[in-house]
Amino acid sequence: MKRNLRLVLVALAAGLPALAPAQTYPTKPLRIVVPFAPGTATDNLVRPLTESMSSTLKQPVVVGNRVGGVGKIAAEHVAKSAADGYTILAGATRVISANSALFKELSYNPRKDFDAVIGLGTIPQAVVVNPNVPAKTMAEFVAYAKANQGKLFYGSGTAGNIIPMRILSDRLGLGMTNVAYKSPPQALTDVVAGRMSAMAVDVSAVLGQIRGGSVRPLAVTSAKEAAVLPGVPPLADTLPGFELGVFFGLYVPKGTDPAIIQALYQATRTAADREDLKRNLTNQGFAVRITAPAEFAAFTAREIERWAQMVKEAKIDPE
Repeated sequence: MKRNLRLVLVALAAGLPALAPAQTYPTKPLRIVVPFAPGTATDNLVRPLTESMSSTLKQPVVVGNRVGGVGKIAAEHVAKSAADGYTILAGATRVISANSALFKELSYNPRKDFDAVIGLGTIPQAVVVNPNVPAKTMAEFVAYAKANQGKLFYGSGTAGNIIPMRILSDRLGLGMTNVAYKSPPQALTDVVAGRMSAMAVDVSAVLGQIRGGSVRPLAVTSAKEAAVLPGVPPLADTLPGFELGVFFGLYVPKGTDPAIIQALYQATRTAADREDLKRNLTNQGFAVRITAPAEFAAFTAREIERWAQMVKEAKIDPE
């Protein structure tokens, strides 16, 4: 009798469905992989979210900076990780959209290797000039550049910095010349010193110089004025239809359980909805806008295509 009972219990146990991963998720710490160094915009955006996410998910959420290859190393690492919700990519424009347009070959596929979790917002660039440039508006700068054909130089530290200025120069026939630097801070240093006339640079990276008066903002690359720079018009007023912002969000490896994605989305949204966090990010120039997985996936696809078009118009040859 006991033997038969044991056999029945074994059979019943064998027939019971195993708990789905999402029903027990998470059971161990989660890691958000940031492709850039501490103190960069992506890091500054993601790191403050982790404490609240940990509280919601009941597991530690830690940030790991995997720097190198303009984001390619981190993206490849996450793309090849298990699709179990424990390895998360802090994705930004450079990693997802720009790299696909700027490199002929990548070790990961931005279109196919990730599932979108949540969009966190964007940050525009500001077109700034050295105060010695006799232009207080974009219209005055255009007139000044036309009057000084071939004499104006603008700095850049990334392909994203090049695009607004090159398209501005080419569309309006300004004849400006790009000078490439290893990073945006180096280019900005020379704009402040007057060795470069102008550049386009992420708002968060130039707010201090704008507020200190060492550079003058003429336009922002968002569709409308940036809250942190009231009175500075969009570049679209000069270049109709032009818009270029750096977007931020979280991604997981392709094939992750939708229920796990939803759990991550809800935890991240709870963290990002905190008023103190929104206020802090707004003060850094971020335009916080939370988007759900499906909407963020569609946005990502559009951005990949849009960057391909802008890189082509800016005549940047893929490496």
